This record gives sequence, structure tokens and C-alpha cells, in this order.
Amino acid sequence: MLINLKEMLQAAEQNNCAVGSYNVYNLESILAVKEAVETTKLPAIIAFGESYTAHAPIEAIASIVHTLFMTSTVPVVLHLDHAQNPSVIKQAIDCGFTSVMYDGSRLPLAENIANSQKIVQMAHASNVSVEGELGYLNNEDGSGEASASCTDVNDAVNYTEKSGVDALAIAIGNAHGLYKSTPQLNFAQLKKLHENVQCPLVLHGSSGISFADLQKAIDLGIRKFNINTEVSTTGVKALREYLAQNPYEQNPNLRLETVLKYARSQMSCKIAEFMQIFANKEKIK
Repeated sequence: MLINLKEMLQAAEQNNCAVGSYNVYNLESILAVKEAVETTKLPAIIAFGESYTAHAPIEAIASIVHTLFMTSTVPVVLHLDHAQNPSVIKQAIDCGFTSVMYDGSRLPLAENIANSQKIVQMAHASNVSVEGELGYLNNEDGSGEASASCTDVNDAVNYTEKSGVDALAIAIGNAHGLYKSTPQLNFAQLKKLHENVQCPLVLHGSSGISFADLQKAIDLGIRKFNINTEVSTTGVKALREYLAQNPYEQNPNLRLETVLKYARSQMSCKIAEFMQIFANKEKIK
């Protein structure tokens, strides 16, 4: 059952929990999310980044997700992640995405607001939710230095009220990719943002943050966490382990689908672990 992001985050707010957004790139990564959803019976956000269109057609990803989840009783969102090109956003809306993210975080505030307003108008006409971002982190692939500055409260209020976005991604010490040291989230700033901003808050770069800090972030208003690196590296680690355990000399007829299935199962377990945390089903002592 596909719903939009606004509906999902409204339910999360009512239940004082959050929902994970898991990046997908192909059939196997989508199946990993599906298996986690079926195991936990918990909702999920399936995120396909604008940059991934170089690897897979956006229409193909939409078709796979709709086919796999059309009979699911658990709510799922199909989300376009970190999009900057309005034509790609329109393409996603037209082929069945239920949520899009416009990333104008590198732009001056006024330009980010103006662009976001146009995306919101286009998306809302099709009952598609919009996530905006205020406070640049670093490159999506984890490269570059993470910004030390946090999202300003007054800017966040101004941006969300004028743009009309349904969710806001913020910067409070989080970063994309692998953290070079233990992440130090600014919970005091998160509390201020939650108290002043009316729409749900989103934390990107959640891989590598301790489960205890993730739960604290939920208590202070985060309703959506983006997880990519930990799931991706889990899959790569699984592939390396499986290939090391099955060298060519012992298994020259090893099939690709067998290797991928093992990686998929490990990724699914990692996703399910995060889902339990975000749903407040598993408390950290």
C-alpha cells in the first residue's frame, strides 16, 4: 500500500516514533526493504536518488515498487531523494512516486524558497508530498567536509511557512557517508527547531549514529531518518564474505543470483534492525 510522505509522518507524530528512508538502486535492494517490511510489519520509505538515474531508469524503479507493494497491507512511501532538477521531479511524479525531495540546500535562502514553492505547487496537484532541506551537510556520496553549522531556527520557520513543504531536512551535526569521528548531534538546536517549525523534521546521514542518539532524536521531534551507508556497506561486506567463502577453485559454477540473494538477506536484516529502533519497538538501555 503506497501512501504519501505527509500521511506517513503524521502517523509517526501521533505515535511519537519515526520512519526510516532506505536508498534503493535495483531489484535486490528493493527486495531487501520488502523482506524487512514483511518481517517487521512496520512502514518504510523507499528512496531513489536523482543521481541514481545514471544506473537505473526511474520508470523501472517505480514499476518494480508498485508491483511488489500493490498488495501489501503495510504503508510504504516511494520517495525521490535529493532532487535538484524540476524535470526529474516531474518525471517521478508522473510515473508514480508518492513523495519527492527538492534539495536547494546549497542555494541562498530566498532562491531555495522560490524554487521549493514551484515544486510544492506541482507535487501537491498530484497528491505528492515534498521534503525540503535547509542546512547543507556534504556531498551525498559522503565526500567533502561536513558542515559544522546548524540549521537556523528563524530561517527554518521562514522557509517552511513560505515554501509549504511537508517535511524539512535539517543540519544538527549529521553528515552523509561514514563519519570520521563519533557524530555529535546538537540536541539543543533540534529541540528549538522542533518547538518552532510546524512540519515534521528529517535527519539525513543517520548511518553511524548510535541507536541511543537516534532514539533521543525521535523524542526531540525527528520523524524521518535517512539510512543509506550502513545498508549499502552491509551488502558489500556480505558479498566479500560470500565470495571469500566460495573461491573459484572450490565453486567455479557459483551463480550471481546466489551471491546477490545472500547480500540481500543481510541488507534486509540491517533494515529491520533500524525499523525496530525507529518504531520505538526496541528500547536502548
